[in-house]
Amino acid sequence: MFTKASPFGGFPNVRHAYMYPKPVPMNWGEKKLIQLCKEEMGIDPALGGLFIFFNKKKDQMKLFFLDDTGSQEFQKLLPKGGFILPVAKDGEKFVKIERNKLDKLFKSL
Repeated sequence: MFTKASPFGGFPNVRHAYMYPKPVPMNWGEKKLIQLCKEEMGIDPALGGLFIFFNKKKDQMKLFFLDDTGSQEFQKLLPKGGFILPVAKDGEKFVKIERNKLDKLFKSL
């Protein structure tokens, strides 16, 4: 189930999203993102969840998740400014974001 208000066209029906705290190349696809989720974050995307990745300039963001049809990716580019991102605490492998706070994440500077 998706919501209509999302700037990405909708999120899967999840309670939390997991943001990787380091920049990644936006051209990474399904295999590389699944590997990163499992090995770096310690979360298997096949078990559910919405994963958020951003680039070095923080002007691009990618949402990644798996559903019954396979992998889904939504990407957003801000031509001016950048995303306001939460900061991971030392040693954290990901930042857990409550679903009701996701829309705030996508506002530009």
